[in-house]
Amino acid sequence: MKKKLISLLLCSAMVASMVVGCGGGSEEAAETPAATEEAEVTEEADGELPTITFVHGYYHDESEWAAAAEMRAIYQEFADAHKDEFNFVIVADESGAEGIYNTALNDLGAGNFYDIADFGGWDITPVASAAGAIVDLKPYLDEDAAFKAGVGVCYDQNLTADGAIYSVREQIEGVGFWYNEALFAEAGAKVPSEWSTWADFNEAVDALVAAGITPFGLNAGWPTNILLAGYSQRSEASRAFYADGKAVESFDDETFKESIAFMQENVLQKIDAANFGPGGDDDEAYRTAFFDGETAMLFNGVWDAGGSVDCAAGAENIKPAVFPTDEAGKSAALLSGGCGFVVGSHLDEAQTAAAIEFIKYMTSPEIAARIIEKGIGMAPSTEVDYDALAEKVTTDDAKLLVEACRLCQNADYQALGLGNTFGDAEGEIQAKYAGLKDGSKTVDDVVAELNDFLAAAE
Repeated sequence: MKKKLISLLLCSAMVASMVVGCGGGSEEAAETPAATEEAEVTEEADGELPTITFVHGYYHDESEWAAAAEMRAIYQEFADAHKDEFNFVIVADESGAEGIYNTALNDLGAGNFYDIADFGGWDITPVASAAGAIVDLKPYLDEDAAFKAGVGVCYDQNLTADGAIYSVREQIEGVGFWYNEALFAEAGAKVPSEWSTWADFNEAVDALVAAGITPFGLNAGWPTNILLAGYSQRSEASRAFYADGKAVESFDDETFKESIAFMQENVLQKIDAANFGPGGDDDEAYRTAFFDGETAMLFNGVWDAGGSVDCAAGAENIKPAVFPTDEAGKSAALLSGGCGFVVGSHLDEAQTAAAIEFIKYMTSPEIAARIIEKGIGMAPSTEVDYDALAEKVTTDDAKLLVEACRLCQNADYQALGLGNTFGDAEGEIQAKYAGLKDGSKTVDDVVAELNDFLAAAE
Protein backbone atom coordinates (compact mmCIF):
# COMPACT_ATOMS: atom_id res chain seq x y z
CA MET A 1 0.00 0.00 0.00
CA LYS A 2 1.47 3.35 -0.99
CA LYS A 3 2.19 5.84 1.78
CA LYS A 4 -0.05 8.88 2.00
CA LEU A 5 1.49 12.24 1.27
CA ILE A 6 2.39 14.42 4.20
CA SER A 7 0.06 17.11 2.90
CA LEU A 8 -2.80 14.64 3.03
CA LEU A 9 -1.88 13.78 6.60
CA LEU A 10 -2.04 17.45 7.51
CA CYS A 11 -5.41 17.91 5.82
CA SER A 12 -7.02 14.82 7.33
CA ALA A 13 -5.16 14.90 10.61
CA MET A 14 -8.22 14.79 12.81
CA VAL A 15 -8.98 11.26 11.68
CA ALA A 16 -5.48 9.88 11.62
CA SER A 17 -5.22 6.41 13.04
CA MET A 18 -4.56 5.65 16.67
CA VAL A 19 -1.84 3.13 17.38
CA VAL A 20 -2.11 2.02 20.97
CA GLY A 21 -2.62 3.03 24.53
CA CYS A 22 -3.97 5.86 26.67
CA GLY A 23 -2.31 9.14 27.45
CA GLY A 24 -0.98 9.87 30.90
CA GLY A 25 -1.59 12.64 33.43
CA SER A 26 0.20 15.00 35.90
CA GLU A 27 -0.50 17.56 38.57
CA GLU A 28 -3.73 19.37 38.16
CA ALA A 29 -3.23 21.85 35.37
CA ALA A 30 -5.54 24.52 34.21
CA GLU A 31 -5.40 25.02 30.50
CA THR A 32 -3.29 22.86 28.27
CA PRO A 33 -0.38 24.81 26.78
CA ALA A 34 -0.13 22.89 23.58
CA ALA A 35 2.56 23.87 21.17
CA THR A 36 2.78 27.16 22.94
CA GLU A 37 5.10 29.99 22.14
CA GLU A 38 5.66 30.34 25.86
CA ALA A 39 7.54 27.05 25.71
CA GLU A 40 10.24 28.84 23.77
CA VAL A 41 11.13 30.82 26.85
CA THR A 42 14.15 29.00 28.22
CA GLU A 43 14.55 30.75 31.55
CA GLU A 44 12.48 31.66 34.56
CA ALA A 45 12.10 35.23 35.73
CA ASP A 46 15.23 34.86 37.85
CA GLY A 47 17.17 34.32 34.62
CA GLU A 48 18.99 31.29 35.95
CA LEU A 49 17.31 27.97 35.18
CA PRO A 50 16.09 26.73 31.80
CA THR A 51 12.42 25.77 31.67
CA ILE A 52 10.85 22.85 29.84
CA THR A 53 7.14 22.05 29.72
CA PHE A 54 5.96 18.44 29.54
CA VAL A 55 2.36 17.76 28.43
CA HIS A 56 0.67 14.41 29.01
CA GLY A 57 -2.82 12.93 29.28
CA TYR A 58 -2.88 11.28 32.71
CA TYR A 59 -5.37 13.81 34.07
CA HIS A 60 -7.70 11.30 35.74
CA ASP A 61 -8.62 11.44 39.39
CA GLU A 62 -7.07 8.67 41.49
CA SER A 63 -10.50 7.21 42.26
CA GLU A 64 -11.19 7.05 38.53
CA TRP A 65 -7.85 5.55 37.51
CA ALA A 66 -5.15 4.89 40.10
CA ALA A 67 -2.50 4.46 37.41
CA ALA A 68 -2.90 8.12 36.43
CA ALA A 69 -2.04 9.29 39.93
CA GLU A 70 0.97 6.99 39.99
CA MET A 71 2.22 8.36 36.68
CA ARG A 72 1.81 11.92 37.94
CA ALA A 73 3.84 11.02 41.00
CA ILE A 74 6.59 9.57 38.80
CA TYR A 75 6.71 12.79 36.76
CA GLN A 76 6.78 15.00 39.84
CA GLU A 77 9.62 13.01 41.41
CA PHE A 78 11.71 13.75 38.34
CA ALA A 79 10.89 17.45 38.52
CA ASP A 80 11.78 17.56 42.21
CA ALA A 81 15.03 15.68 41.70
CA HIS A 82 16.20 18.21 39.09
CA LYS A 83 14.77 21.42 40.54
CA ASP A 84 18.25 22.90 40.94
CA GLU A 85 19.15 22.19 37.30
CA PHE A 86 16.03 23.17 35.37
CA ASN A 87 12.35 23.92 35.82
CA PHE A 88 10.36 20.90 34.64
CA VAL A 89 6.78 22.10 34.27
CA ILE A 90 4.21 19.28 34.18
CA VAL A 91 0.86 19.87 32.50
CA ALA A 92 -2.03 17.41 32.25
CA ASP A 93 -4.24 17.75 29.17
CA GLU A 94 -7.80 16.76 30.01
CA SER A 95 -8.49 15.98 26.36
CA GLY A 96 -6.05 13.07 26.66
CA ALA A 97 -3.62 11.76 24.10
CA GLU A 98 -6.01 12.42 21.20
CA GLY A 99 -6.35 16.04 22.24
CA ILE A 100 -2.59 16.41 22.53
CA TYR A 101 -2.28 15.01 19.03
CA ASN A 102 -4.93 17.25 17.52
CA THR A 103 -3.48 20.36 19.20
CA ALA A 104 -0.04 19.54 17.83
CA LEU A 105 -1.46 19.20 14.33
CA ASN A 106 -3.15 22.58 14.57
CA ASP A 107 -0.07 24.28 15.97
CA LEU A 108 2.29 22.79 13.42
CA GLY A 109 0.56 24.92 10.83
CA ALA A 110 1.65 27.99 12.80
CA GLY A 111 5.18 26.70 13.20
CA ASN A 112 4.81 25.78 16.88
CA PHE A 113 5.26 22.52 18.78
CA TYR A 114 5.38 21.22 22.34
CA ASP A 115 8.64 21.21 24.30
CA ILE A 116 8.04 17.56 25.08
CA ALA A 117 4.77 15.65 25.08
CA ASP A 118 3.52 12.09 25.46
CA PHE A 119 1.30 11.26 22.49
CA GLY A 120 0.08 8.00 24.01
CA GLY A 121 0.04 6.10 20.71
CA TRP A 122 -1.23 8.84 18.38
CA ASP A 123 1.43 9.03 15.70
CA ILE A 124 2.40 12.66 15.20
CA THR A 125 5.86 11.79 13.86
CA PRO A 126 5.26 11.67 10.07
CA VAL A 127 3.80 15.18 10.01
CA ALA A 128 6.03 16.70 12.68
CA SER A 129 9.25 15.27 11.26
CA ALA A 130 8.35 16.47 7.75
CA ALA A 131 7.92 19.93 9.24
CA GLY A 132 11.31 19.67 10.96
CA ALA A 133 9.58 20.25 14.30
CA ILE A 134 10.90 17.28 16.31
CA VAL A 135 14.22 15.84 17.45
CA ASP A 136 15.78 12.61 16.17
CA LEU A 137 16.40 10.54 19.32
CA LYS A 138 18.56 7.90 17.63
CA PRO A 139 21.93 9.60 18.29
CA TYR A 140 21.14 9.73 22.01
CA LEU A 141 20.08 6.09 22.01
CA ASP A 142 23.14 4.94 20.08
CA GLU A 143 25.54 6.60 22.49
CA ASP A 144 23.94 5.15 25.62
CA ALA A 145 23.52 1.36 25.85
CA ALA A 146 21.37 1.63 28.98
CA PHE A 147 19.01 4.09 27.27
CA LYS A 148 18.72 1.79 24.24
CA ALA A 149 17.97 -1.21 26.47
CA GLY A 150 15.34 0.87 28.25
CA VAL A 151 13.33 1.54 25.09
CA GLY A 152 13.48 -2.12 24.03
CA VAL A 153 11.44 -2.92 20.94
CA CYS A 154 10.71 0.78 20.37
CA TYR A 155 14.20 1.18 18.90
CA ASP A 156 13.59 -1.09 15.91
CA GLN A 157 9.86 -0.52 15.62
CA ASN A 158 10.15 3.27 15.48
CA LEU A 159 13.19 3.38 13.20
CA THR A 160 12.12 5.24 10.06
CA ALA A 161 13.20 4.57 6.50
CA ASP A 162 15.59 7.51 6.69
CA GLY A 163 17.26 6.08 9.81
CA ALA A 164 15.73 8.32 12.48
CA ILE A 165 13.84 7.53 15.69
CA TYR A 166 11.50 10.35 16.59
CA SER A 167 9.66 8.73 19.48
CA VAL A 168 9.95 6.05 22.17
CA ARG A 169 7.62 5.00 24.98
CA GLU A 170 7.80 3.96 28.59
CA GLN A 171 4.92 1.52 28.10
CA ILE A 172 4.14 -0.92 25.33
CA GLU A 173 1.17 -3.03 24.39
CA GLY A 174 2.23 -6.58 25.26
CA VAL A 175 -0.15 -9.19 23.90
CA GLY A 176 -0.32 -12.94 24.16
CA PHE A 177 -3.38 -14.63 25.63
CA TRP A 178 -4.92 -16.01 28.81
CA TYR A 179 -6.25 -19.47 29.57
CA ASN A 180 -8.34 -21.21 32.22
CA GLU A 181 -6.21 -24.06 33.53
CA ALA A 182 -9.19 -25.81 35.16
CA LEU A 183 -11.13 -26.04 31.88
CA PHE A 184 -8.11 -27.50 30.08
CA ALA A 185 -7.78 -30.09 32.84
CA GLU A 186 -11.49 -30.90 32.59
CA ALA A 187 -11.07 -31.53 28.85
CA GLY A 188 -7.86 -33.52 29.32
CA ALA A 189 -6.13 -31.05 26.99
CA LYS A 190 -2.49 -30.04 27.04
CA VAL A 191 -2.21 -26.53 28.50
CA PRO A 192 -0.59 -23.73 26.48
CA SER A 193 2.54 -23.70 28.65
CA GLU A 194 3.17 -27.23 27.36
CA TRP A 195 2.55 -26.50 23.68
CA SER A 196 5.43 -26.90 21.27
CA THR A 197 3.79 -25.93 17.94
CA TRP A 198 0.44 -24.79 16.56
CA ALA A 199 -0.49 -28.46 16.15
CA ASP A 200 -0.79 -28.55 19.94
CA PHE A 201 -3.17 -25.59 19.79
CA ASN A 202 -5.36 -27.43 17.28
CA GLU A 203 -5.38 -30.61 19.39
CA ALA A 204 -6.28 -28.66 22.53
CA VAL A 205 -9.12 -26.85 20.78
CA ASP A 206 -10.50 -30.13 19.50
CA ALA A 207 -10.29 -31.66 22.99
CA LEU A 208 -12.11 -28.69 24.51
CA VAL A 209 -14.86 -28.84 21.89
CA ALA A 210 -15.24 -32.60 22.37
CA ALA A 211 -15.68 -32.01 26.11
CA GLY A 212 -18.43 -29.47 25.46
CA ILE A 213 -16.24 -26.53 26.47
CA THR A 214 -16.20 -23.41 24.31
CA PRO A 215 -12.51 -22.84 23.51
CA PHE A 216 -12.77 -19.05 23.15
CA GLY A 217 -15.15 -16.20 22.50
CA LEU A 218 -14.40 -13.86 19.60
CA ASN A 219 -15.83 -10.93 17.73
CA ALA A 220 -15.20 -9.41 14.33
CA GLY A 221 -12.43 -7.26 15.67
CA TRP A 222 -9.79 -7.05 18.40
CA PRO A 223 -9.52 -10.63 19.80
CA THR A 224 -9.72 -12.23 16.36
CA ASN A 225 -7.08 -9.81 15.06
CA ILE A 226 -4.81 -10.86 17.93
CA LEU A 227 -5.09 -14.53 17.05
CA LEU A 228 -4.51 -13.87 13.35
CA ALA A 229 -1.44 -11.77 14.17
CA GLY A 230 -0.15 -14.45 16.54
CA TYR A 231 -0.59 -17.23 14.00
CA SER A 232 1.17 -15.09 11.40
CA GLN A 233 4.42 -15.41 13.39
CA ARG A 234 4.56 -19.20 12.90
CA SER A 235 7.36 -19.38 10.31
CA GLU A 236 10.08 -17.30 8.72
CA ALA A 237 8.04 -16.86 5.55
CA SER A 238 4.83 -15.89 7.34
CA ARG A 239 6.72 -13.43 9.55
CA ALA A 240 8.32 -11.85 6.49
CA PHE A 241 4.98 -11.25 4.76
CA TYR A 242 3.42 -9.95 7.96
CA ALA A 243 6.30 -7.56 8.60
CA ASP A 244 5.81 -5.95 5.16
CA GLY A 245 2.44 -4.75 6.44
CA LYS A 246 1.59 -1.38 4.94
CA ALA A 247 4.06 -1.98 2.10
CA VAL A 248 2.28 -5.16 0.93
CA GLU A 249 1.32 -4.83 -2.73
CA SER A 250 -0.76 -8.02 -2.92
CA PHE A 251 -2.41 -10.34 -0.42
CA ASP A 252 -2.06 -13.20 -2.88
CA ASP A 253 0.63 -14.75 -0.72
CA GLU A 254 0.68 -18.42 0.29
CA THR A 255 1.46 -17.75 3.93
CA PHE A 256 -1.33 -15.18 4.20
CA LYS A 257 -3.81 -17.54 2.56
CA GLU A 258 -2.73 -20.26 5.00
CA SER A 259 -3.35 -17.84 7.86
CA ILE A 260 -6.87 -17.03 6.63
CA ALA A 261 -7.61 -20.72 6.09
CA PHE A 262 -6.46 -21.44 9.64
CA MET A 263 -8.75 -18.74 10.99
CA GLN A 264 -11.71 -20.11 9.06
CA GLU A 265 -11.22 -23.82 9.69
CA ASN A 266 -9.45 -24.05 13.05
CA VAL A 267 -10.88 -21.01 14.80
CA LEU A 268 -14.12 -19.53 13.47
CA GLN A 269 -15.72 -22.90 12.76
CA LYS A 270 -14.92 -24.16 16.28
CA ILE A 271 -17.32 -21.77 18.03
CA ASP A 272 -21.05 -21.29 17.59
CA ALA A 273 -22.62 -18.01 16.59
CA ALA A 274 -23.49 -17.15 20.20
CA ASN A 275 -19.78 -16.84 20.97
CA PHE A 276 -18.99 -14.69 17.94
CA GLY A 277 -19.95 -11.09 18.56
CA PRO A 278 -20.33 -8.33 16.00
CA GLY A 279 -17.22 -6.41 17.08
CA GLY A 280 -16.98 -2.77 17.98
CA ASP A 281 -15.44 -0.94 20.90
CA ASP A 282 -18.32 -1.75 23.25
CA ASP A 283 -18.46 -5.46 22.49
CA GLU A 284 -16.50 -7.13 25.27
CA ALA A 285 -18.65 -10.22 25.70
CA TYR A 286 -15.59 -12.35 24.91
CA ARG A 287 -13.87 -11.01 28.06
CA THR A 288 -16.92 -11.45 30.25
CA ALA A 289 -17.37 -15.05 29.08
CA PHE A 290 -13.76 -15.91 29.89
CA PHE A 291 -13.66 -14.41 33.37
CA ASP A 292 -17.05 -15.97 34.11
CA GLY A 293 -15.50 -19.36 33.41
CA GLU A 294 -17.52 -20.00 30.23
CA THR A 295 -14.62 -20.12 27.76
CA ALA A 296 -11.12 -21.58 27.99
CA MET A 297 -9.02 -18.88 26.29
CA LEU A 298 -9.01 -15.09 26.04
CA PHE A 299 -6.97 -13.32 23.38
CA ASN A 300 -6.03 -10.06 25.04
CA GLY A 301 -3.04 -8.23 26.44
CA VAL A 302 -1.09 -8.34 29.68
CA TRP A 303 -3.26 -5.61 31.20
CA ASP A 304 -6.11 -8.08 31.58
CA ALA A 305 -4.38 -9.57 34.60
CA GLY A 306 -6.72 -7.26 36.49
CA GLY A 307 -9.73 -9.10 35.11
CA SER A 308 -8.85 -12.07 37.29
CA VAL A 309 -9.69 -10.22 40.51
CA ASP A 310 -12.74 -11.86 42.13
CA CYS A 311 -13.71 -13.44 38.80
CA ALA A 312 -16.16 -16.34 38.70
CA ALA A 313 -13.61 -18.51 36.89
CA GLY A 314 -11.34 -18.33 39.95
CA ALA A 315 -8.17 -16.24 39.93
CA GLU A 316 -6.11 -19.34 40.69
CA ASN A 317 -7.17 -20.82 37.32
CA ILE A 318 -6.19 -17.83 35.17
CA LYS A 319 -2.78 -18.19 33.50
CA PRO A 320 -0.89 -16.11 30.90
CA ALA A 321 0.62 -17.53 27.70
CA VAL A 322 2.28 -16.50 24.47
CA PHE A 323 1.77 -17.99 21.01
CA PRO A 324 3.49 -21.12 19.75
CA THR A 325 5.14 -21.23 16.32
CA ASP A 326 5.78 -24.04 13.88
CA GLU A 327 9.38 -24.06 15.08
CA ALA A 328 9.21 -26.53 17.95
CA GLY A 329 9.59 -24.89 21.33
CA LYS A 330 9.81 -21.31 20.03
CA SER A 331 7.22 -18.70 20.94
CA ALA A 332 5.89 -15.40 19.67
CA ALA A 333 4.25 -12.34 21.21
CA LEU A 334 2.87 -9.04 19.98
CA LEU A 335 4.72 -6.02 21.38
CA SER A 336 3.63 -2.65 20.05
CA GLY A 337 5.31 0.56 21.12
CA GLY A 338 4.10 3.26 18.79
CA CYS A 339 4.40 7.00 19.32
CA GLY A 340 5.03 8.22 22.85
CA PHE A 341 7.52 10.88 23.94
CA VAL A 342 8.32 13.47 21.27
CA VAL A 343 10.73 16.38 21.74
CA GLY A 344 10.45 19.71 19.95
CA SER A 345 13.38 20.82 17.80
CA HIS A 346 12.94 24.47 18.85
CA LEU A 347 14.52 23.80 22.25
CA ASP A 348 17.97 25.08 23.05
CA GLU A 349 20.79 22.79 24.13
CA ALA A 350 19.98 22.92 27.85
CA GLN A 351 16.29 22.28 27.29
CA THR A 352 16.97 19.40 24.92
CA ALA A 353 19.34 17.85 27.45
CA ALA A 354 16.60 18.08 30.09
CA ALA A 355 14.06 16.43 27.78
CA ILE A 356 16.45 13.55 26.99
CA GLU A 357 17.22 13.15 30.70
CA PHE A 358 13.48 12.82 31.38
CA ILE A 359 13.01 10.13 28.71
CA LYS A 360 16.01 8.22 30.08
CA TYR A 361 14.43 8.40 33.52
CA MET A 362 11.07 7.17 32.23
CA THR A 363 12.69 4.18 30.48
CA SER A 364 15.08 3.31 33.32
CA PRO A 365 14.90 -0.16 34.94
CA GLU A 366 13.62 1.41 38.15
CA ILE A 367 10.66 3.17 36.54
CA ALA A 368 10.01 0.20 34.25
CA ALA A 369 9.76 -2.11 37.27
CA ARG A 370 7.49 0.38 39.03
CA ILE A 371 5.15 0.60 36.03
CA ILE A 372 4.72 -3.17 36.10
CA GLU A 373 4.61 -3.49 39.88
CA LYS A 374 1.87 -0.88 40.21
CA GLY A 375 -0.23 -2.59 37.56
CA ILE A 376 0.03 0.28 35.08
CA GLY A 377 1.15 -1.92 32.18
CA MET A 378 4.16 -3.44 30.47
CA ALA A 379 7.44 -1.57 30.07
CA PRO A 380 9.67 -2.06 26.99
CA SER A 381 12.90 -2.23 29.00
CA THR A 382 14.94 -5.39 28.55
CA GLU A 383 16.67 -4.68 31.87
CA VAL A 384 13.72 -5.41 34.17
CA ASP A 385 14.53 -8.00 36.84
CA TYR A 386 11.38 -10.11 36.65
CA ASP A 387 12.58 -12.52 39.32
CA ALA A 388 12.92 -9.67 41.80
CA LEU A 389 9.56 -8.27 40.75
CA ALA A 390 7.84 -11.63 41.17
CA GLU A 391 9.12 -11.79 44.74
CA LYS A 392 8.13 -8.21 45.49
CA VAL A 393 4.48 -8.17 44.37
CA THR A 394 1.90 -9.74 46.65
CA THR A 395 -1.51 -9.77 44.97
CA ASP A 396 -2.62 -12.45 42.51
CA ASP A 397 -3.30 -10.00 39.69
CA ALA A 398 0.11 -8.33 40.15
CA LYS A 399 1.81 -11.72 39.99
CA LEU A 400 -0.11 -12.53 36.81
CA LEU A 401 0.92 -9.22 35.24
CA VAL A 402 4.59 -9.80 36.07
CA GLU A 403 4.50 -13.27 34.55
CA ALA A 404 2.59 -12.13 31.46
CA CYS A 405 5.11 -9.33 30.85
CA ARG A 406 8.00 -11.75 31.36
CA LEU A 407 6.57 -14.18 28.80
CA CYS A 408 6.07 -11.44 26.21
CA GLN A 409 9.52 -9.98 26.77
CA ASN A 410 11.18 -13.39 26.50
CA ALA A 411 9.29 -14.57 23.40
CA ASP A 412 11.58 -15.72 20.59
CA TYR A 413 9.71 -13.58 18.07
CA GLN A 414 8.10 -10.21 18.74
CA ALA A 415 5.91 -8.41 16.25
CA LEU A 416 3.67 -5.37 16.08
CA GLY A 417 -0.08 -5.85 16.37
CA LEU A 418 -2.23 -6.22 13.27
CA GLY A 419 -3.35 -2.59 13.16
CA ASN A 420 0.14 -1.22 13.69
CA THR A 421 1.40 -3.47 10.91
CA PHE A 422 -1.29 -3.18 8.24
CA GLY A 423 -2.74 0.24 8.98
CA ASP A 424 -6.04 0.88 7.21
CA ALA A 425 -6.05 -2.67 5.84
CA GLU A 426 -6.71 -3.95 9.37
CA GLY A 427 -10.33 -2.83 9.13
CA GLU A 428 -10.68 -4.52 5.75
CA ILE A 429 -9.24 -7.77 7.09
CA GLN A 430 -11.48 -7.90 10.12
CA ALA A 431 -14.51 -7.15 7.97
CA LYS A 432 -14.01 -10.60 6.41
CA TYR A 433 -14.32 -12.63 9.62
CA ALA A 434 -18.12 -12.81 9.62
CA GLY A 435 -18.17 -14.12 6.04
CA LEU A 436 -15.49 -16.67 6.85
CA LYS A 437 -17.53 -17.72 9.87
CA ASP A 438 -20.82 -18.23 8.02
CA GLY A 439 -19.17 -19.67 4.91
CA SER A 440 -20.24 -16.87 2.56
CA LYS A 441 -16.57 -16.05 1.88
CA THR A 442 -13.70 -18.27 0.81
CA VAL A 443 -10.02 -17.61 1.29
CA ASP A 444 -9.77 -16.59 -2.36
CA ASP A 445 -12.68 -14.18 -1.90
CA VAL A 446 -10.86 -12.53 0.98
CA VAL A 447 -7.64 -12.18 -1.02
CA ALA A 448 -9.46 -10.72 -4.02
CA GLU A 449 -11.37 -8.19 -1.90
CA LEU A 450 -8.25 -7.11 -0.05
CA ASN A 451 -6.39 -6.63 -3.33
CA ASP A 452 -9.28 -4.51 -4.58
CA PHE A 453 -8.86 -2.39 -1.45
CA LEU A 454 -5.16 -1.96 -2.15
CA ALA A 455 -5.83 -0.96 -5.73
CA ALA A 456 -8.42 1.62 -4.65
CA ALA A 457 -6.00 3.07 -2.08
CA GLU A 458 -3.26 3.78 -4.65
